[in-house]
Amino acid sequence: MHHTREIPREVWSDYLTLLSGMNRSQWVRIEAASIDIGEQPLAQRLPLIDISYVEKGSGRDAIEVTVGRPGEEITHRIFHPERIYADESESGELECLDIEDTGRTKTIIFFEPMQAIDTVSDTQPQA
Repeated sequence: MHHTREIPREVWSDYLTLLSGMNRSQWVRIEAASIDIGEQPLAQRLPLIDISYVEKGSGRDAIEVTVGRPGEEITHRIFHPERIYADESESGELECLDIEDTGRTKTIIFFEPMQAIDTVSDTQPQA
């Protein structure tokens, strides 16, 4: 049984900094979903570089998610974030982050299980 919890706004910066450090280089996929656009893939199976909360005040805050390989980074910005939910497995592993903005768009960051990464790595030709 997995567990979903809301991350309080006052700890977003610390939580995302810690999360980035613990999950750096882990493969993720990112999707956006809303009534207007449906579900849209934004990034498929790329290594996580950073997730950070950029606090600008006056409602101009953003969460920046950077993925990719050196020299090929992609940064997705979620403007006006309102809520962050963490979905964790029974064992406490982070499965995904669900970030909702004030316009009701959800950005979902899926963390690939380490076994899946190992399996893919084992089948990739070595350079």
